[in-house]
Amino acid sequence: MINTYKNKNSIIYNGRNLSQLYDLYVVDEDIEIESSLGVTQSANLNNGALINLEKENFTFSLKFIRKINGKLASLDTMHLGRPFMEEVTRVFYNTSTDGVNILELGGKVYYVSPTGGSLLRHSRNLGEFSIEFESLSPYCYSPIMLNSVRVLNDNWTKTIEITNRGNDTYAEVSVECVQAGMLTINNNGAELTIDCEAGDIIKVDGDTADIEGDYSKVAGDIREALLLRYGSNNITLNATEGDFKVVFRHQCEMNLC
Repeated sequence: MINTYKNKNSIIYNGRNLSQLYDLYVVDEDIEIESSLGVTQSANLNNGALINLEKENFTFSLKFIRKINGKLASLDTMHLGRPFMEEVTRVFYNTSTDGVNILELGGKVYYVSPTGGSLLRHSRNLGEFSIEFESLSPYCYSPIMLNSVRVLNDNWTKTIEITNRGNDTYAEVSVECVQAGMLTINNNGAELTIDCEAGDIIKVDGDTADIEGDYSKVAGDIREALLLRYGSNNITLNATEGDFKVVFRHQCEMNLC
């Protein structure tokens, strides 16, 4: 009996749910998240003291089968007006110009590039194919997380609690100004201010400190104010005049072993 991965309905590749669209499932016996998808680490010592850990990107393969209504199905039937495997190959290898593909598996996200594949036919109704991937990062990630809040000049300080389950990372904040005023964001003892006119949309990336919009309207310590440390982060917001729609966007960066 072939068992499929327990999170079979959350296998998503570049936004496509492979189970829903193509009846494809990953064989669970080939998935060992903690070991097969682990990170190789090498310790550098100096007089017996650990000075750093070098993390390396890794490769892995996933084995797919096809099931329709719970029963094994051929990989050679016509699909979307072309041979099924031709369509599947297009899905996996029709990568973006930067070669980065997003694989969501078991609630975690991997940034990958496919490097090879193979097809094995056991019988008319049973076949399997494997895709080999190279991870483009030594980490896996959570799906993109969004936290939204409306901030008005109502003499109330709004607080957003953002939980980071991984390494220290940075949030990106998008501010849409409905009514002119100044928005203040406080986090980690640092302050970030955004002075807007109605209709302005300003995005600030904490990682790169880049600003999409008018640079002159943003002031303060961008990186520290948008830094998310491991655990709970309480970010406070208040407005001096104005009305703002605020969205924080982040991904948790997690070690694999």
